[in-house]
Amino acid sequence: MTACVPDLPPIPSRFGFAFSGDGRWATCLRGSQDEITLERWDLARSAPSRRTVAAGPIDRRTCAIPLDDGRVVVMRPPDGPSGRGEILLAEPPESPDASTTTRATCATPPMLTGYLLAAPSPDQTTLLITLDDTRHSRIWRLSGRRPHLEPVLRVPGTLSGGVWLDGGRLLALDHTALDHTAGGHRANGIVVDLRERSWRRAWSVSATSDDRIAAYSPRTDHLAVTSGSPGAERIGLRLSGAGPVRFPTVLNRSPHPRTPLTFDAGGHRLLIHEVHGAASRLLVYLPAEDRVEPIPGPAGTLWPPASWTGEPIHIRFSAPHQPPTLATVPGAAIPAATTAAAGAAASTSIASTGGVAGHRWSTSPHPVDDRAAWKGADLVELPGPAGTIEAIVYGGPDWRRSRHLVMALHGGPLSSWRFEFDPLLQHLAAAGIAVLAPNYRGSTGYGMEHLRPVIGDWAGPDLDDVVHLARAITATRDGGQPRPILLGASYGAYLALLAAGADPGLWSRCVALAPFTSAPSLHQSADAAVRDRVARLSGLGHDDRTGPRRDVLDGCGRITAPLLLVHGTRDQIIPVGQSRALRRRLLELGRTEGPDFAYVEVDDDHVAVVQAWPDVLRETVVRFCLGRERHRFHTGQEGR
Repeated sequence: MTACVPDLPPIPSRFGFAFSGDGRWATCLRGSQDEITLERWDLARSAPSRRTVAAGPIDRRTCAIPLDDGRVVVMRPPDGPSGRGEILLAEPPESPDASTTTRATCATPPMLTGYLLAAPSPDQTTLLITLDDTRHSRIWRLSGRRPHLEPVLRVPGTLSGGVWLDGGRLLALDHTALDHTAGGHRANGIVVDLRERSWRRAWSVSATSDDRIAAYSPRTDHLAVTSGSPGAERIGLRLSGAGPVRFPTVLNRSPHPRTPLTFDAGGHRLLIHEVHGAASRLLVYLPAEDRVEPIPGPAGTLWPPASWTGEPIHIRFSAPHQPPTLATVPGAAIPAATTAAAGAAASTSIASTGGVAGHRWSTSPHPVDDRAAWKGADLVELPGPAGTIEAIVYGGPDWRRSRHLVMALHGGPLSSWRFEFDPLLQHLAAAGIAVLAPNYRGSTGYGMEHLRPVIGDWAGPDLDDVVHLARAITATRDGGQPRPILLGASYGAYLALLAAGADPGLWSRCVALAPFTSAPSLHQSADAAVRDRVARLSGLGHDDRTGPRRDVLDGCGRITAPLLLVHGTRDQIIPVGQSRALRRRLLELGRTEGPDFAYVEVDDDHVAVVQAWPDVLRETVVRFCLGRERHRFHTGQEGR
């Protein structure tokens, strides 16, 4: 790479976190480029320590969970529905220099997908939950020191989640099945009795709501649930097993989405995850006092699951300058279940750069963090045509005057940019390119009034917001600076192509990663799951909402900015035929491949292209944005 395209170190990440029932251990997968390793964490110390578990071949699909005694159960999923995977029981030795001792392995049954659960009990009941086919799930028990799988129960529908209601007999699961009466799929909470090999529906509000069991405390018999009825999701509580589930007003009056994570060890406090615009934060609900208190902490993005079995809380965390890793929230930052302690916590504001003194979270660095100099970002609010638009900005306070400015459009449509580490945006920022990533209308995390306008009206209000922002920003830039660059992924790529044609003079370049050309064409070519989502969200069937401006093939003739089109040949979400059709249309219009547009196909899937995982793809995008096209992929092959 040249000096203009920095050679950043391998992009690290930690994901797939799981915690033992007693909270002593955690496991996760650590990714660095194509290298995936399994880590086990000891959480009993003030500063968590980690070591690599030598468990054989590991990839991103591997599932691992720690047991209370320190052993690790690892599942390598099968390749395809008819293949067989493997379950391995590993015991990391006490000495860091010793090799991992593997107790035994057994084969998994054929399945579409599956995951592991372990009970918080001395006998370490371990389950494998599999999806046998599109209509049935099965529960298996992993038995013996030389493990083998014993079938327990087959259940119609899809099982997910998992909340233990005792030491290993009763398990609450989320159950999704086709409801013929309501005409769609809906979720409800069920309880499985492993001893009796039976199940029963335990939490269901209505025939049209999605109802899930989220958390349970065996100490107090407190139960936390969620329900999608009526409309927005609500959090419900049943305290000490008495009476019906109630939906506390203080828990549900926020316009920001909230999800219950777990109770503390004593069962008197409930940990809540709240999406607050582009960032997220932790809250504590005190049932006895019916109060919600924030936990002071850094601005960033959090993911479940969380572990809260002692003083600290452990959860996955990321920020623009922090690749995803394990974060530890100290007990001093967590509101206590007393009026005095809760009042002290309430007087502490949420910190934007690492918390307040004495309340700082600790995060475990990656090996490359000390030499990477990852770029930070800011959250800004910009005026839009229908209200304020929050955006993530790389480039400091003078980002508007940067020579190269990218407007990045997220996928979705019901999605958003999160205040987290993003490899592609890091590479752009490291190359001196300013980035504006706006959460226009249709983005999640801002309430239904911000989200609802795009449902049934794709490339309507959101396209208006994008064009409005670009015009306002261009008015503040020097006349000699290049116009902004559009960059979109998935739905954002569709939106970027439409924006490039809606006002051609606004843009200097356009990058489209895995685009589709219209809602009807995607509905026609995609698989059943994608077709269902497109039909529900795009407004198909409303003639007044499928006009020419919503079809890229009809409007691409107006695009004057050079284009970079990238698609994965193994994309099962948006078929590669969508980009191939756009390429053919551009050629029919007399556009020349090379000077006018570049077409790139990658031997990869949708996620890899949208997130620009391959190094060479990130370099190609950065070079294009800098005006230095040196494509290292094969482009424009005959027959496409």
